[in-house]
Parts: sequence; structure tokens; C-alpha cells
Amino acid sequence: MLAWLAAQTGRDQFSDWLRTDLVVILMTVSGSYVLMRLVAFVADYQIHAVRSRQRTALDPAVQREGADRAAAFGALRWGLGFVIVVVATTSVLLRLNLPSSALVFLGSIVGAGLGFGAQQMVGDVIAGIYIIAERQFGVGDIVRVGPLGIVGWVEGRVEEVTLRVTKLRTFDGDLVSVANGVLRHNVNMSRDWSRVLVTVDVPRAEDLAASISTISRVCAELSSDEAFAPLLTEAPAVLGLEEITADYSRVRIAGRSLPVQQWKVERELRLRIALALQAAKDAA
Repeated sequence: MLAWLAAQTGRDQFSDWLRTDLVVILMTVSGSYVLMRLVAFVADYQIHAVRSRQRTALDPAVQREGADRAAAFGALRWGLGFVIVVVATTSVLLRLNLPSSALVFLGSIVGAGLGFGAQQMVGDVIAGIYIIAERQFGVGDIVRVGPLGIVGWVEGRVEEVTLRVTKLRTFDGDLVSVANGVLRHNVNMSRDWSRVLVTVDVPRAEDLAASISTISRVCAELSSDEAFAPLLTEAPAVLGLEEITADYSRVRIAGRSLPVQQWKVERELRLRIALALQAAKDAA
């Protein structure tokens, strides 16, 4: 009789658990899944809208801001998804009526896994959050990062920034993926403006004053050129002598350009200076 009552009581408790806790667990799991899909849908929609505006924008600053916003939405999606999973898992474990010792044991296993197995990944994610939040660089920027072990410093254009990795396209065309956790130092060469620097070696046998006058004239002509004037924020000018040796005098020219346009301006400036100096030499 006692055995029958115990069995009946167990069946009643199990039936009550099926009607209450199991229903709550199923609702929690399904609700979490729907909520995660909703967060992903909203985040993907915002990222798509931001990237569409970024592709049509002509201002580099607007393009960088769009890239930063897209990365921020991606980080928000990942963070909300992680919180939803943690809350849902905790709720399910509590509904299973596991003893506190079992919960402590499970927590210890999870903590050990995060501490050892996912230590590097967690460090990469935290570093990625700082990069995005501080806007150290964004998609389209020209950066130099490193040092990366035996590779050293890597320089290229940023193609993608996620919470875990940053992808750079080098000037040789290679795509380099760098974990954010190892980006100890970075140099952004395309933020706000870029420096135009050109050095010209004038032979000691040439008239230095006349050469400097010719170089200054070329700089003024480049600054008034309709094709290059919009690229300049500060007209190139002769700073003076950088170095004097037995064979030549080195003249330094400096100016400012829009981000990532300094190389184009420098190439044109070198070409014009070389042609002007050669023409002056031939005329003499």
C-alpha cells in the first residue's frame, strides 16, 4: 500500500512538472530563439541600411562613420545574443530543480572552460569592443598595426572590423586577418588629414637658390591646379635644407592633403619638380 502511494505521488509530481515546469522551459527556449532571431533581424536591417548609405556617400568621413556604426550594430547583436542565451540557460537550469551543488559544479566547469579554452577569444572580443567604441580605425582607413611576431608591422587598408578580428588588405593585394587581442599598437594614417612629404636632392654643382625658387614655383602651380587643389588642405611649400653632403643638398617640401591622397599628390609633385629642374638645367 505504501509503495503504491509512493508511486502514485511520484506520478502526480511528474505530471505536475510536465504541466508547469516543462511548459515554462519550452516557452523559455522558444521565446529566447524568437527574441534572438528578432535581434538578428533588426541588427542586419540596420547594418544593411548603414552600408547602403555608406556606398552612396562621397565624403570619406561619412564612410568611416558608417563603417563604425555597422560594426557597433554587429557588436550589439552579439552582446544581446550572449545575454539572452545566458538568461535562458539559467532559467532552464533553475526549472530543472537541480541542487545548488550541481549548479556550482556546472558553473565551475563553464568558468574553467572560459578561463582556459576561450581565454584568447574573450581577449580578442574585449579588444574589439575597445577598438569599435574608441573609433581607433574603421573600414577604409589606411593603418599600420603590429608588431606581429616574426611578421613585424603590417600596413594596409582596413576592409572589415569585427569583434574578434580585423582584416587588412595590404598594398601587395594580400588579405591579412589579425586577432584584435594582438593589436597592441596601431597607426592610423588616414584620419582627418595626411602629410605630404617630398625630398629633392640638388647637386652641389647646381645653383641652390635657383633650384629652390624653381621648386617653390612648382609647388604654387600644383596648388592652383584644378585637378589637385581639391586634394590639398595645405599647399606644399619648401621647408628648407634637410641635409648637406659632399655631393648634394637635400631640400624638404611639406604640405597637407585629404586622407589617403598624399601619395597621389607626392607622385605628381616629384614628376613636376624633376621636369622643371631638368628644363632649367637645359635652358642654362
